[in-house]
Amino acid sequence: MMKKMNYPADYAVLSNEEMTYTTGGGAVDDAAGIATTAATVVGAVVLASSYIWGIKQARTWLQQDGNKDGNFFTVLGRATDALATDMGKSASNFVRDAVSTTMVVALAPLSAVLLIVR
Repeated sequence: MMKKMNYPADYAVLSNEEMTYTTGGGAVDDAAGIATTAATVVGAVVLASSYIWGIKQARTWLQQDGNKDGNFFTVLGRATDALATDMGKSASNFVRDAVSTTMVVALAPLSAVLLIVR
């Protein structure tokens, strides 16, 4: 018994070369892929460097006299005040501090270990 495959009435077989004309071209897709990859790499580098910078600043702040005195909430309040003061200096400080703080908080378990271990 022979099986027949039925195609829609407007079906047409296209070669690989002809597919380029129907999908908008390979160059456009390649350029979009490269741009997306570049943006992903740049974003990852920015977030990683912001995280490293934030940990470094937190360690420096904790090493200053009197900043570690008190319970956890006292230290957290003091740190929040210092962060707000630095963020208020300029728009670039605000963005830098917001990104680095978000990264440090988002990776809290790793951040805690990095801040405790010397």
